[in-house]
Amino acid sequence: MSTTEGTAETAAGTVRGELAKGLTIWRGIPYAAPPVGSLRFGPPRPAEPWAGVLDTTARGQLAWQPEPRDMLTADYREQVRSEDCLYLNVTAPPEPSADPRGYPVLVWIHGGGYVEGSGGDPIVGDGEALARRGLVVVTFNYRLGALGFVYLADVLPQYADAGQAGFLDQVAVLRWVRDNIASFGGDPGRVTVYGESAGAKSVVNLLASPLATGLISRAISASGGEHLASPEQATRLRRRLLRALGLPADRADQLADVPAPELIAAQEAIATAQRGTWVWRPVLGGSGIPVRPVDAIAAGQAGGIPLLAGTNGNEGASYQLMDPTAAKQAPRVLAELFGGADADDMLAGYRQARPELDDTAINVAVLGDERYAIPTRRLALAQAAHAPVWCYRYDGCPPGVPTDLAGGHGLDLIAVWMADSFATEARAGDPQARLCLAMADAWAAFARGLPPGNGMTSERGGGPPMAARMPAWPGFDAADETTLILDAQPHGQHHPRAAQHAIWRDRTWQSGTWWPLEDI
Repeated sequence: MSTTEGTAETAAGTVRGELAKGLTIWRGIPYAAPPVGSLRFGPPRPAEPWAGVLDTTARGQLAWQPEPRDMLTADYREQVRSEDCLYLNVTAPPEPSADPRGYPVLVWIHGGGYVEGSGGDPIVGDGEALARRGLVVVTFNYRLGALGFVYLADVLPQYADAGQAGFLDQVAVLRWVRDNIASFGGDPGRVTVYGESAGAKSVVNLLASPLATGLISRAISASGGEHLASPEQATRLRRRLLRALGLPADRADQLADVPAPELIAAQEAIATAQRGTWVWRPVLGGSGIPVRPVDAIAAGQAGGIPLLAGTNGNEGASYQLMDPTAAKQAPRVLAELFGGADADDMLAGYRQARPELDDTAINVAVLGDERYAIPTRRLALAQAAHAPVWCYRYDGCPPGVPTDLAGGHGLDLIAVWMADSFATEARAGDPQARLCLAMADAWAAFARGLPPGNGMTSERGGGPPMAARMPAWPGFDAADETTLILDAQPHGQHHPRAAQHAIWRDRTWQSGTWWPLEDI
């Protein structure tokens, strides 16, 4: 295969991409058969072979999802949503790698609360930021919402893994990479999975899944952790979906015939906008996620796979901006999880650990810890016993983002994938732009098999050279939990926010929807 010519061979047939942005790009490659008709809710099936050369210069259709509601999804408004959505995109350097094995591969898993998003969102684009740093980048769509995660295993035996269909799509992509990526200049023996938010939770699920054994070399989890539905939660959600559709609680079989737009409307009737963010998710059990991911990882399921894991320093700020009722939920959530007395003790502990915060800010901090920081810390501790781990906390604020959102959820996504757009003459002295460049370089170095921080300096962008330097980045272990704080002056800390994290001690809980939802 010659990536210069833009053609490549897959198991299903030949594809032709295009030379663009100084890279070779293929868009809309089918990695599985359309999950329609009898395949709805089921595991993905192999793509049907095609004759001739398939033009792959346009992205595939989006997975069914609600209408765009914010600036990050606005460009989806003109794109077709369809159940026929299982497509991936590949972006590669235009010349073959000097390494006979090919370029390392990075597989990006998009976030969006398992209800929205795509492999070609406006921030990530074609993945060119990391492809230009010597990687073959794969992005893809997977089934979302009810079509990806409705639970049927307890009532319809033919859907033993229903509740995990979207997750099984992700496994199918990794298998496609193993079998095909060499034709695109990539090395199937060096595959990094990288995800943010729901994508990072997906990374954790993949690390823990026996179905992904041998398919992953390295992993990057950005604001992830564990977020699964128990079968009991998933059963209640299915019944609520059926009620929203006007169907009896015992007629789950009729879901196979409901038009997709009506399913999406029913999802929105249950919870919309931010309140729908944590409703749909994979269901624990089945062949894909048989045990809790962090338990499986602690037992060595992902042994030998280096991990780069982190959260943002003020995750909840983004949610509070989008829904001002987000912070108010914290006392109730804690009381429901641990009881009223423990909830009071925990909030008192936050006031002692963070005296600079008012009550709203404390509740925002609780949201960020319950959803992201504590699950990610436990992930890092679990994997550190079996492989090298590096941890970070992003406290930065990409250029153009209001500074009161510094460390907000999703900002590290902007920092990494849009780094090169900040490398302009006007921003040559901007420490936040320099931090973004340092992060993109560090993430790419990690995917190439190097430590993420080694004092490297790079020159990027169309303006003057910008010395984007990441300090030496010590590994994370249980003894001192060294974490790199990513801000204008990146620096390491031992046990950052130790007093705050100690409030959670060894408490365990079943992740819920955060906002109260009727009968769920």
